[in-house]
Amino acid sequence: MKYFLFILILSLLSCDTSKKDVARFTYPPEWEEHEAVWTDFNFEPYNGVANDEARLQIISTLSKYVKTKVVYDNDSLLNLGKERLLALSANMDSISFIKLPFQSSWMRDPLMFVTNGKDVNVLDFEWNCYGYYQCDDDDRGQLSNHLKERYRYAKDSTGLFFEGGAVEVNSNTIIAYKDLATQRNPNRTIAEVEQILLQKLGKQQIIWLDEFPLIDKPGIKIDSFFGQGANGHIDVATRFLNDSTILTTVISEADRNKNAILSRDYEIFEKGLEQLKNAKQPNGQPYHIETIEAPDYSLYEYPTQLSAGLYYGILNESSRADITLGDSIVMLPALEYANFTITNGVVIASEYWQEGMPESERKKDLKLQTILKKYFPNRDIITIDALPINWGGGGIHCRTQQEPKLLQ
Repeated sequence: MKYFLFILILSLLSCDTSKKDVARFTYPPEWEEHEAVWTDFNFEPYNGVANDEARLQIISTLSKYVKTKVVYDNDSLLNLGKERLLALSANMDSISFIKLPFQSSWMRDPLMFVTNGKDVNVLDFEWNCYGYYQCDDDDRGQLSNHLKERYRYAKDSTGLFFEGGAVEVNSNTIIAYKDLATQRNPNRTIAEVEQILLQKLGKQQIIWLDEFPLIDKPGIKIDSFFGQGANGHIDVATRFLNDSTILTTVISEADRNKNAILSRDYEIFEKGLEQLKNAKQPNGQPYHIETIEAPDYSLYEYPTQLSAGLYYGILNESSRADITLGDSIVMLPALEYANFTITNGVVIASEYWQEGMPESERKKDLKLQTILKKYFPNRDIITIDALPINWGGGGIHCRTQQEPKLLQ
């Protein structure tokens, strides 16, 4: 009998071990070690604002800390870019240039990698141009197929319309906007979307925030304010700093009534803050919340006239019959302190203050740097002027996507 029990125990232990060997795939938190960071390379201006210097600064900075995989589609621009990267002292030995038949300015959105520690798969979301306009001829949604065919990455399809910037994760939790989930996937319930995300990203729970800020809304934001945006990306406003700490955006009392967007986003951010305060970790404990005040949007207002070429499909998408071609409008960039990138040895973040701006704006820059130094003490904190990128509706984080490092 003793011998039988001994054999039974051994067999049960053996079964447990075999199960552990088949580890589930997960989308690791961004502060875990990376094999590489993917980004893009072209000089397309956003709303007439040149952003090539900011793009090159991101690539150059990344190259000094991590392998950097740069997608491009134009050989002549590539040669020019290489010259300028050398002038920025980029580590060219760590940069791989990958030519594809298209170029994705916002690398985070059509590309995500999941890992079980032994293998890396490409996680594939369906692509509908941020749910804003029809884009059957937009090849960004084919990126996962190209990587599967050319580099033999296995592909795991989700069946969901979503984007990489729409999910923020730590080791066990996802944060996302409910507005985005329902708008992108009108034929699915929130429960169905949640089940798929938890399974495919390998997490235990989701914190749903109800409403995303107008600063991230593409097209007509409110009144006569226009701008680009990702239509509900969480990395505009809210990020994990570790498994128990969340950084989220608020608008200061001094700024809240300076224009219509600040007033509305003040309310949206306050509601989101309250939801985060009420959220619980899987162990039942509340999260520690750090806040960062948004830049004063009113400092960046750009008055102009609505032209036919300003945005693709904007008039067809608008229900605002009172706005027509030639009308006076105000353009705003998607200002985003939370849109920073974390990788091996460095955090790359935004800075906005310039000479002549109020001192309160400089204090916001410094506060973000202080927070990042506190939670990432073993990483360099490097800030760049992200405004040229913000005019395109995204930020630094949107331009990057990390590929996790496999266990040795």
